[in-house]
Amino acid sequence: EPVSRILGEREFFGRTFRITPATLDPRPDSETLVAAALDIVRREGRHTAPLCILDVGTGCGCLLLSLLAELPNAAGVGTDISEAALDAARQNADRLGLASRVGWLAADALDGVGRPFDVLVSNPPYVRSGDIGTLQPEVREFDPRTALDGGLDGLAVYRRLGEGIQSVIPDGWVILEVGYDQADAVAGLLSSPACGIDRAQIRFYRDVAGTRRCVAGRTRR
Repeated sequence: EPVSRILGEREFFGRTFRITPATLDPRPDSETLVAAALDIVRREGRHTAPLCILDVGTGCGCLLLSLLAELPNAAGVGTDISEAALDAARQNADRLGLASRVGWLAADALDGVGRPFDVLVSNPPYVRSGDIGTLQPEVREFDPRTALDGGLDGLAVYRRLGEGIQSVIPDGWVILEVGYDQADAVAGLLSSPACGIDRAQIRFYRDVAGTRRCVAGRTRR
């Protein structure tokens, strides 16, 4: 059992987050997504703007809350299919003094997300169903399966997100964590006609091991 599970908390992007059996245990690879989002908004000169950020599959809220802590004028919404995970995220927002700038929604993918946002971030389930049994025991036995299982090819949730991106992010960025061998496949989904993202507007961000860990795409203006 990981020490973080025993303690019920994990350090992430310089802050401490409470985790529960209902949430994924955040790992350093996912800090790449936060760094990518900050790089993008700073390059566009929007780091002081009143951005609206959507975090799909928020878990303990570490992605969204890290971004809100770094972007003082931003607000956001975190969604998850698990009410228990949302409870943990709410507690983390309270602990970090960010509760007034964030809302929580029980939702599957983009279901029920009605208003547009400037940025979408997500670390969706992306492990192939058949590969879950081969994962390290601290992942396989302690992370919730719903936060891991991405379907037969690991891309099921990316496809669902792609179906609604144009309405939820009409003019902004979509930033997704991906598996070690999924960057090209996810980039292909984002640049499909359903998503409306120009392939030239797609960027890749590497984790500390040099793996392309995040795929980001800008929706058309």
